[in-house]
Amino acid sequence: MTAPLIGISTWRRTFDTELGDARPMHTLGAEYAAPVEAAGGAVVLLPPTAAVDTVLDRIDGLVISGGQDLDPSRHGAAPEAGKTYDPARDEYEIALVRGARERGIPVLAICRGMQVTNVAFGGSLIVDIDATTTHRPTTGAAQLDERHPVRIDAGSRLNRAYGVTERTVNTIHHQAVDRIAEGFRAVAWAPDGIVEAIEPDDDWAYWGVQWHPEKLAGAESAEETPLYAALIAAAQERAAGACAAKKGTA
Repeated sequence: MTAPLIGISTWRRTFDTELGDARPMHTLGAEYAAPVEAAGGAVVLLPPTAAVDTVLDRIDGLVISGGQDLDPSRHGAAPEAGKTYDPARDEYEIALVRGARERGIPVLAICRGMQVTNVAFGGSLIVDIDATTTHRPTTGAAQLDERHPVRIDAGSRLNRAYGVTERTVNTIHHQAVDRIAEGFRAVAWAPDGIVEAIEPDDDWAYWGVQWHPEKLAGAESAEETPLYAALIAAAQERAAGACAAKKGTA
């Protein structure tokens, strides 16, 4: 079977190059593509300049990546002093996830991606999580070493993917879901009550996780394999269905 085409949203940032300082670029860490490819997907990177409908008509699955905070005004909160936001990326990813749901495209939403989903369908966010024994304010590379446990709802789509109800995940976020969007429910929680995963109430193949599965390495990375396998299996099923429908109308 042909590998399903999986789109991954990118992060617009500036970097210095030999052509000048602060050149704008569409970027994404290589770690996002690697597990998708390892699970059998073919990756295409999605900058927030492409036509949303055209993209969604061609991909079989979607990953909404992590990155900077959404503009708080999108969910009724005040901007934070010193923070910069990317309205174009916000708008693009919100349109992507709404369009994916309309079409039944399988989605894995990571960290910011889960927050984008919640806001896209009317939910809100905690702009800054209060420090707890589970979530401590950490910055820079030190975040990669932070871990905390999560409890997964038995019978959830996430539970079926991982096959467990308890996991240890990384802690690379200072925001979280607050009011959950209508049509979605929480399916994983940290000990301090922070929502760590959401799913839709219907049968849409969607997994939204607050942690970063792509940034775990070694044995921890292997524990994330079932999540990517579930995404690719759902994308393959959708692609096969679309192919059969086309043959039926030919």
